Amino acid sequence: MKQWLMTGATRWGVSVLLLSMCMGAHGAEEIFVRWAAVHAVPVATLDFAHSGADFLPMGSAIGSARVVALGEPLHGAHEPLALRNRLFRFLVEEMGFTAIAVESGFTDLLGNASFVANDTADLPPAPTSEFDAYLENRELVQWMHDYNARATSSRHRKIGLYGINLPGDARPTGPRLALDNALKFLAIADPSSAQNIRESLIDNLPSTDVGGFHALPPATQSEFEAGIRAIAKAMQKKRKILISRTSDHEYQLALHNLEAARQLAKCLPLTPPPSAGAAAWVAAFECRDSAMAKNVQWSLEQEGRRGRLFVFAHNGHVMSWKEEGPRWAGAPSRPAMMGLHLRHLYGKDLYVIATSSSTTSGNFPPAKPIEADSVDRALTDVDLPLMFIDLRNARQNREALRWVSTQRSLNANVYIDFRLTPSTAVDAFAFVKSLTPAIRAPD
Repeated sequence: MKQWLMTGATRWGVSVLLLSMCMGAHGAEEIFVRWAAVHAVPVATLDFAHSGADFLPMGSAIGSARVVALGEPLHGAHEPLALRNRLFRFLVEEMGFTAIAVESGFTDLLGNASFVANDTADLPPAPTSEFDAYLENRELVQWMHDYNARATSSRHRKIGLYGINLPGDARPTGPRLALDNALKFLAIADPSSAQNIRESLIDNLPSTDVGGFHALPPATQSEFEAGIRAIAKAMQKKRKILISRTSDHEYQLALHNLEAARQLAKCLPLTPPPSAGAAAWVAAFECRDSAMAKNVQWSLEQEGRRGRLFVFAHNGHVMSWKEEGPRWAGAPSRPAMMGLHLRHLYGKDLYVIATSSSTTSGNFPPAKPIEADSVDRALTDVDLPLMFIDLRNARQNREALRWVSTQRSLNANVYIDFRLTPSTAVDAFAFVKSLTPAIRAPD
């Protein structure tokens, strides 16, 4: 009987402790929500034609940062792409930003980049990648092209477009894509060498209809690396002719296309089979995100001392962290993501915005229930359908700072359950109440 009483008392004590912890957590969230409601910056619309006046407070928060990174909670959603377009236009027209870098393959985006830079081209290039599949992306590219076409008469600087992912978006189609592009450029000055190199390849490189992520067979991997070396040597030999027939900028793009190919050659062998556990994927994630950070750095360098770069990628890539969450359970370490590399490079010159949401609709899978005391729950309770909130202001409020300095769930309602400490992973949040599918282009 005494033992039963002791057990009951112990259980009662544990229940009281858990209840007080839940009440404390809920009270902390309420305090943060009240603070956020005061400091939130409402976004008037996602209409690209709308003026950027509603972004002015965010412009003040961004200040002189040379790199602004906006994350999306999932690929293929309309609202983050539309928000990206409006924010980039504001950053260009009001804050002097000179380029945008997006999470598409460096090689894949070269056609669009050329169209953006060439104010005499009448039509954008034929669709070549998933980037071209969405009308929101085409809208961005067309606006950039038109902006550059007015550059001389308006006395403003031209803006640039860069892809920061590995060729083929890190899939096995990337080697053929990168080498074909490099050979096409080499042929401008030396068609015979380009043809000889093409014929020397055994043609084992995967074609464009190969999907998924997996490593190349050893013989194909060796062929890929040999092709990179041969083209690089031929391009260096014909450097002066290539620059005279194109431009120094186009030559630098072609050189970096080969560098992106080298990055892919390094990362593909690290790609484990799809059935591999989380631990096997850490090296592959780190290789890719390190490469993307280097491509961001290269892109900003191309813009010169006064260049300012807007980066757009998945939340997981832009946040300054080693990714946490259930999918890494059992892994001995967590992968360092692109944003962490960028933070080491740029410090306070980097401003990171992650996007949260409440629901999904359309042909997206149903949203998971929002986790209590999560970033998504708190931002939903602010009760604004579109907004930004600069977390750095939380330093002036002890309770708000405590809330953002505690690890929390983000976007648990979509597909990947991230765990992050907001105060160190991001500088701000964007909130979009509902995510709907991006608009697919008819072709």
